[in-house]
Amino acid sequence: MYQRLFQLEQEWCMIHYPERPNGFAVMIIGDSHHYVDGKSSFWVQHEARYKWIQDLTSKGYIVYYSNLYGANWGSDQAVQLARRLYQHVKRNEIINGKIHILAEGMGALVLKKLYPKLENDIRSAVMLSPCVSLYDHLEQEKEQKFFYKKVIKELSQVLKVKEEECEALILQRSRDYELFKAMSIPLYIVQSMTLNRYKNQFTLIKDIYTERLQKGTHTDLFIVLPEKRGSLGRKFSSYFSLHEKEL
Repeated sequence: MYQRLFQLEQEWCMIHYPERPNGFAVMIIGDSHHYVDGKSSFWVQHEARYKWIQDLTSKGYIVYYSNLYGANWGSDQAVQLARRLYQHVKRNEIINGKIHILAEGMGALVLKKLYPKLENDIRSAVMLSPCVSLYDHLEQEKEQKFFYKKVIKELSQVLKVKEEECEALILQRSRDYELFKAMSIPLYIVQSMTLNRYKNQFTLIKDIYTERLQKGTHTDLFIVLPEKRGSLGRKFSSYFSLHEKEL
């Protein structure tokens, strides 16, 4: 598997090429600590996630992602860069214009705001242990003062407001997780059985899942056991392939 590093808006990006391309691409939108730098990336250095990339490329997918300013928490700047990354890869690679998205953790917040901008260009999406509500995540972090202060500091930087103004600003978005219910794309939600950073999001995820089913929107929810995480790459590629009949 050949991989290449490049920069967009001074942020490092990485693209992985399959040996036998199938014409489709997957954009990964990672969690808050999923870095890309001038030498490597979190997804390459993390054994399980690199296996997922290998599983995807073995099925012919081009896989790409960006550092997206690190802990961006769904900032407008990160969303704009994600959109530009999509346009850059579409313009420079031989791929179908409609892509799949794999969003993990905080990456779901970027997907939520990216979707209206790329509504006709997203084929399907997988959300892995997603953070669907920043407001609910902040409420959870209040239980642990150190982590709460860390998130507030990160939010202050990406939102360009004072730290004491962050909470009031996020309060205005307390129900914006419902935007996931309105997405018309197929959505596959994978939730880890083990406690994770976004453990209190599962009630919201079940609400999203239930309402999407009631509307008849293609939705799946899969609970993964820790010992089964290694096989997720194959599950992702199988799910994506279900939504490639219409070019």
